[in-house]
This record gives sequence, C-alpha cells and structure tokens, in this order.
Amino acid sequence: MIDIDNCFGQIKGLNETSNKSKEWIKNNQDDCEDLNIILRGFSELLFAIPIFGGFGDKYINMHPWHHLFFEAEQDLDAAILLLMLGFYKDSFRSLRSFLELYIFGLYNFISEDENSFQSWLHGETGTPKFGQLIDIILKKNVYFKSIDEQIDWSGKIKSSYKELSGFIHTRGAFYTNTAIRNSSLTCFSEIGIKTGIKNLIEVIRLVSMGFVVNFPMSFHGLPLFEKFAFSPPAGGFLEEDQVERIKSIFPVDILGKLSNICLNNEDANSLADGVRSMRDLSVEEVYESFKKNLDSDLFINSKKEILSMMDDGEIDKAFVMMQAINRASTKALTSILFNPFYSQRPE
Repeated sequence: MIDIDNCFGQIKGLNETSNKSKEWIKNNQDDCEDLNIILRGFSELLFAIPIFGGFGDKYINMHPWHHLFFEAEQDLDAAILLLMLGFYKDSFRSLRSFLELYIFGLYNFISEDENSFQSWLHGETGTPKFGQLIDIILKKNVYFKSIDEQIDWSGKIKSSYKELSGFIHTRGAFYTNTAIRNSSLTCFSEIGIKTGIKNLIEVIRLVSMGFVVNFPMSFHGLPLFEKFAFSPPAGGFLEEDQVERIKSIFPVDILGKLSNICLNNEDANSLADGVRSMRDLSVEEVYESFKKNLDSDLFINSKKEILSMMDDGEIDKAFVMMQAINRASTKALTSILFNPFYSQRPE
C-alpha cells in the first residue's frame, strides 16, 4: 500500500540515487561536457530579447509572452533535477513541456497577436498543437524557412517532440519506468541518465536554433562595456563573451548556417552598427559609472568585497563581478516585470 509516510521514507533512497548520479557524471566527464557547455550558452539567450524599443509615441515595452521563456526554463530545471533523482520518465515529460512552451513563446513573438495571447492566458483557448505551431512559424518567418531548408529543423524538432510524447502517453513498454531502470523501484540507471543527457542536448540545441534565428542579435557581439560601462541596455544587446558562449551551443556545421542567417539580417546589422559607431567612454566616465552603480542598492551585499578587490589591484576581477551581478539582476527583474500570471490568478 502507498501512503504519505511511505513516500517520505523513500527520501533516503533518493539521496542514494542522486549520489550515484553525481558519481556517474564525475566518471563520465566527456559525456557531460557538451551538456555543460550548452547550458552555459543557453543561459545567455534571454539577454538578446529587447526589453524596450521604439521612439517617441511608439516607445513600447516587452510583450507579456516574454515570460513564457522563463516558465519554460522552470520545466528545464525540473527535467534536470528529476533526471538526477532517477525519475527518468518524469524528466522526459518535463523536457517535453519545456520544448512545447519554448516553441509557443517563439510563436507568440512571431505572430504578435495580443488578443490571441490574452485569450490563452485567461484559459479561453488552448495551446495550439505542436505541429501547428511549427508550421505557422515556418510560414510567417522567412529565416525559419531558410534554416529548415538547410537542416530540416522542423522535422528534427517534431521528431524530438514525438519521442518525448511517448513518455507522456506511455507508448508501449519501452516508455515505462520499469524499462528505463530495469527495475520497478526508483533507482539509478545508466541507460536512464545517458538517454536523459542525450535528450537534453538535442532539445536545447533545437530550441536554441529557433531562438537565434528569431533574435539574430544573439550572434552580434558588441563592445557594450566600452560604450555603456556599468549601465548597458536592459536587453537586446550582448557582449562578445556572451555571444561566444551562445555559439558554443551548436556543432560547427550548424553554427556556420546560423551565422550566415544572423549576420546577414539587415535589422540586426543596423542595430549592431549603431552601437559600434558610438564613441568609447573615457576612463573617467567608466569610473563614474562604477561609483554610481556601486552605491546602488543592488550592490549593498557585495560592495565591501568589490572595494577590497579594487584596493588589491584586482580591477578586472572587480569589474567582472559587477557585470555578473548586473546580468543576474536584469534577468531576475525581467522575470518579474513581464510575468502576466500574477494578475491572472483565478478567484
């Protein structure tokens, strides 16, 4: 008989499973390094979304569907956590939800249909079927059509979705917990963790391809520090190091095709050239930006450490720390500001 107390009793077993997962990862660095690199690059993508845009009366802020990507990332976190705990089937379910939400987010950015999104947000209409989302994206965005013709992006992503859906619907014996673990108990499985890592790499790469095609600024590394110091644009522009991490997501052959699309996008080139044409800040202006930011509430817990670095002559290290804190703050603030769900909770 399954009861609550029995479930709590399984926590000890989960600790054992997670320890075995850690040990396996430690002993199989080659299998996991690609995933680590991809996750680091993936974490930079949302900075390429413009937060504010336009001029004068046309000045607008980001649409609410921005938050779909943050929602999707929570499913990705769940997929990884469940994988480490031995819940392989549940991990694949979460990964499918991540894939579906991310594509739904891209669909909304491309269609820009506020009424349709609000109808979905209020639960009046359902999420379009996955295949329909992909087909509409290809129809509405010529750059997606281009990458699809070159690498069959739509075919690959539909195939991944279908495979992950097998675990949602338990499509035969292979898609059961028992088959993945070769056991009816929750425990570590080398087959399970290998399959999970393979699925994570494949799905994250595929959604990232779609993201950079839709947001070509992802491939335009810019000297933001030289132009803005510690007060860069809130979103839509990336430093060269961020772009290099994004590029590392993709295999060399795919990277070349994506670069050709992103670096030949006229709108993206115009924006990038506009930033590059700005004058570099003087040393005095950089330090003024440094002091102004350091005195803000954002650095109340790290100010002492940063000043200590400066006193020790570790200026570059102090600057890097400040940039990292700024980026983390921007992402956290964005996830709150553009969360439409706070005001849509049912009575």
